[in-house]
Amino acid sequence: MTMRFRYVDNMPLLRLRVLGPKGKKEYNAYLDIGASKTLIPETDAHEIGLHYSGEIPIITGSGEDILKLYSAEVEFLEKRHQILLLASDFPKSSPIKSIIGRDLLDNYKVCFDGRKKEIEIT
Repeated sequence: MTMRFRYVDNMPLLRLRVLGPKGKKEYNAYLDIGASKTLIPETDAHEIGLHYSGEIPIITGSGEDILKLYSAEVEFLEKRHQILLLASDFPKSSPIKSIIGRDLLDNYKVCFDGRKKEIEIT
């Protein structure tokens, strides 16, 4: 089954729901094929009670960071996935609050059509 989504505010954003023992959080998350893991704000990981699972070094455009890992159940494209996600707070001025990485995207065939501002997922 093929699904098509329009960009939101000129960005490839899709709904991501993160479920924790103390609640859930929903995001219009940025699809990032360069990100190996999904990322949410660390304050949200604490708020919904996600289980801390350690730390991992991450290479970014600005260098290397050590980010915290949390075990989480997430809903993406109406399917549930159990993943280890990253947690780090974005600057308040950032329009992006969450990133969907290849840990979720590699379950699908994803095509970005920049000219049409559309994402096609199979």
